[in-house]
Amino acid sequence: MDSIFVFGTKDRGSSPLEGIEKKMKKRIFIILVFLFVVSLLSFIPQGIQAGGECTANVCTNGSGGLVPCGRDCDDPNTGYNETCPCQLCHFFVMMDRILDFIFLILVPTVAVLMLVIGGIMFFFAGGSPQRLESAKSIITSTITGLVIIFTAWVIINTFFIIIGVNTWTGLESGWFTIDCAVD
Repeated sequence: MDSIFVFGTKDRGSSPLEGIEKKMKKRIFIILVFLFVVSLLSFIPQGIQAGGECTANVCTNGSGGLVPCGRDCDDPNTGYNETCPCQLCHFFVMMDRILDFIFLILVPTVAVLMLVIGGIMFFFAGGSPQRLESAKSIITSTITGLVIIFTAWVIINTFFIIIGVNTWTGLESGWFTIDCAVD
């Protein structure tokens, strides 16, 4: 029996898409670990003020960053004076910024990318039922993931509105907004 090479495989009938799912899981895990490490490192303030006083230095590059405290200069586009020393409240502001980045920038971008990849795989599936099923699985999983993520937020938000979190906690701007008063 002759060996033929199809997309780098030796065996006849072997699909070039078999190892893609395992590789994608590994890459997503590596990306998540990298983002976690970067988020931990970004909490280290850039040049903590020695006297613990806030200064009026204004940044010229306008890069607010994840950590709203302990910097040498202040970005006027943020709602905080970033030259003030870090407090515990700033940790929660940083976590809020990380979650906003993940849910409002990263998730939609990855979802669009996965839908495009699934669409391309669907288009080039030809008559192969295995490739067609793989493309459908990617598209279905992406849409299901988006629905779960954003439905969970709507359910939690609705629950907090119904029980009146805004009135008995003093969070008039919403439970998802973190105010960090710095003296």
